[in-house]
Amino acid sequence: MNMQTKIMLKSLITLLSVFALSANAVVIEVMPSSTDWGSGDGNSAITDTVARSGNGSLELDGDRTRFFGLGNPFDPSSNIGKLSDLSDFSFEWLIAGSSLSDLGADYTPALRLHLWDGSQRSELIWEGAYNGTYGNTSRDTWYSSDFTDNFWQFQSGVGVTAIYDRGLDDWKGLYSADAYISSISIGVGSSVGNNYKAFADNVSLQFTGNESRTFNFETAASVVSAPATATMLGLSLLTLLIRTKRKAKA
Repeated sequence: MNMQTKIMLKSLITLLSVFALSANAVVIEVMPSSTDWGSGDGNSAITDTVARSGNGSLELDGDRTRFFGLGNPFDPSSNIGKLSDLSDFSFEWLIAGSSLSDLGADYTPALRLHLWDGSQRSELIWEGAYNGTYGNTSRDTWYSSDFTDNFWQFQSGVGVTAIYDRGLDDWKGLYSADAYISSISIGVGSSVGNNYKAFADNVSLQFTGNESRTFNFETAASVVSAPATATMLGLSLLTLLIRTKRKAKA
């Protein structure tokens, strides 16, 4: 085996090792035309105003805006996974330096899990107000929510339940084993005012036994998922290695 073949074989082994490590860390680039994301109102859009992990992020302007993904929150047939199987759920957020809020000065965007449990529709909502962000938030700075953070609940036909200090693992015990997620969304609540501006990116979720999915909002497709990239490079390198061996034999 000549030196060139040895180097190529070593590179292939290294690449396959990277593929094995990254197989559960899928990154999906999301464009405005994507079928996974993009259903929102006029005050939410993927822009390049503030870039995060690429060339863009989700921009949220004004009062009561929503940007939906992965299904339809109002359709009982939309099912992206059981609540009991959810093992990770988070996102990154930033409050713009120019933002003015009619609520708390450190009011954050809200991340929502839209749920159906039988015929009952509900939402589990992350907001910074119930997770220690007030008085501890700088402008134009990226922060991240966490799966163990507190979520509060809204039930259709019932309204807001007076529980603001439960993590998702605790909430699972208050739903049936058949409760499922119909959609997720990022947005801004009511009464924050028309001069509010914030950004969000890198929505991550994972269900038990499935790959982690991170949605990185971009204005253009620029990155292929890590496993897919490793696979394509690995196949190319393997093909080149085989051709080199054939030439050596000839």
